[in-house]
Amino acid sequence: MTQAKIWDMLRLLRHGGPALCNIAVTNRCNATCDFCNFANGKIPHKNLRWIDATRIDGALQILHGRGIRYIGFFGGEPLLHPHITQMIAHSINKGMGTALITNGWLLASKLDELVASGLKTIYISIDAADIETHEANRGLKRLGDRIREATARMPDLGVTPLAQVTMSKLIENYHLLAPFLRGLGFKAVAFSYPQRTRLGSSSLAWSDTSRLMSFTDQELIEAFEAVDKLRTAFPVNNPHASIADMKRHLIGEPERFVCYGGYKSFYMDWNFDVWRCDAWRERMCSVWDFEETPLVRDGCTACIADCYRDSSVMLHFAVSLGGALDEICEGRLVAALKIVANTRNLESLSAVFENARILSRLARTG
Repeated sequence: MTQAKIWDMLRLLRHGGPALCNIAVTNRCNATCDFCNFANGKIPHKNLRWIDATRIDGALQILHGRGIRYIGFFGGEPLLHPHITQMIAHSINKGMGTALITNGWLLASKLDELVASGLKTIYISIDAADIETHEANRGLKRLGDRIREATARMPDLGVTPLAQVTMSKLIENYHLLAPFLRGLGFKAVAFSYPQRTRLGSSSLAWSDTSRLMSFTDQELIEAFEAVDKLRTAFPVNNPHASIADMKRHLIGEPERFVCYGGYKSFYMDWNFDVWRCDAWRERMCSVWDFEETPLVRDGCTACIADCYRDSSVMLHFAVSLGGALDEICEGRLVAALKIVANTRNLESLSAVFENARILSRLARTG
């Protein structure tokens, strides 16, 4: 990390640490996943949208100005966007750690171009513990071969191949994921937690009518416990503390960590609209107004969206440190010590160290 980046991170710590934004570059997809409303054929052709790549650099500059240092590009299927590599390059050139989430169908053919853009981290969506079930849900025959072709080359290119697994009824035995993911060439897995209501934002990433998302609270608790047990056989990127909070959420107990969606985590769609998270019904603003838009910090624990709840756990210590520094500047040393001494800070730091090897790859690009 360069001296400039170190000073940048230290400056951001004064304000609660760096933030992240997930950017949906299109609502088009070539897969037919049952549990997703982005699925091919569900959106009328006239309603398909693409983010304007000629304006992305300006949008990224505004996001950078609000402390966002991590960008996740997704969709729909982001590799269908003809200018995805240029957009990735723009974010990396601004010193933003960048990741891509894809179904993998086009990955092998675009891998060299993605690497040339500077991309180091790629998540590939997986739906089951066997390739037949996964390909059937995706509606893409021989998808497994295409994924293996890409992941076989990725380590030599300095790219981290990560599996993004949706927790659905397609997974009957989580332990079987370990040999399956290892055989596909993955180094770790991150789980997407199942949502049971339609998302309020423009995101169509979940279908509230899919039988594959029809879980009772107890079934979900058992699924989260299975994810924790999988750690003994395969690296899991979701923090222990986050999984524990999701179980508390389901049984109605107070959660240890609040969500920082709207404060440190954001969602931006193909219209350049910024939302505090995928699930929220009202947008925050257009990105072009984001510089002046108040951030939101209201202690929300309304849902179990992994990309916001997991990151909030790992960002908690930085946010606490920023709060403690505020108290010190006001001369309230006892209040600052109380903030730092809170045991949730140790849990947050533990979550960061838990994923240290994966995060170190991300740190090289931001």
